[in-house]
Amino acid sequence: MDVTVLCDAVAVFPESVPDALPGWGKEHAAWTADVMPGNVSDGGWLLHFHSYLVTGDAGVVLVDAGVGPAGGEAAEWLGVAGRLPRLLESAGVGVDDVDAVVLTHVHLDHVGWSAEGSAPRFPRAEYVVQRDELEHVRGGVTYERMIRPVAEAGQLRMVDGEVGLRGMRLVPTPGHTPGHQSVVTERAVLGGDVLVHPAQARWPELIYVYERDPAQAVTSRREVLALAAASGIPIAAAHPHAALDGHANPLATPTAGDTACPPYTL
Repeated sequence: MDVTVLCDAVAVFPESVPDALPGWGKEHAAWTADVMPGNVSDGGWLLHFHSYLVTGDAGVVLVDAGVGPAGGEAAEWLGVAGRLPRLLESAGVGVDDVDAVVLTHVHLDHVGWSAEGSAPRFPRAEYVVQRDELEHVRGGVTYERMIRPVAEAGQLRMVDGEVGLRGMRLVPTPGHTPGHQSVVTERAVLGGDVLVHPAQARWPELIYVYERDPAQAVTSRREVLALAAASGIPIAAAHPHAALDGHANPLATPTAGDTACPPYTL
């Protein structure tokens, strides 16, 4: 099994770091600048928007579907369009090659390439989402634009709790959203937004203001970090520049202000 990290976009978060992470202090800022400078831009927060391509004998799986095209909900919010189709093409993967799309959660910057108009973008894929997540978002703007076309095409698969999928495990990691899930592979834990900021790997109690259940989010972070430390595999989360091990050490040394974010294999 191979896991490739695909960076759909890089953008500066539109709010200050202390506003987004209310417990933020000088210690957190100094650690981030030293360990993960690729998430720092002129004192602000530079986010990377990662999807993950998992390939092997069990098929081709895309985990999370990025920001999406220009004019989409997430691209308008961030002021930057995604590039995921080009990255998949460069990896030799066409839309018909994708067997499954796993959505860690249904936020606009994780589902942006899920649908194209009234049809699923990946016509052969089953889209796998936790039932609790769908119940949470059903009827909202993001659901109507990006999930309803998938459901109406008969390609939406709801799961409850931990399940196996094509050699991987889908594990509930709620808190950021009620039905957030992480994907455990033999190469990495694909953590979505269980870690929104890299400093949350060093200080899992650091709260993100938009977590639906902050206490549960802290618990999920601690569990994922413990899993990574025990198994010796890294956490590849959506927004930290590089993957981190269970002790908050990056697998690579990112460059400050890096907006290139080329694909890399875990």
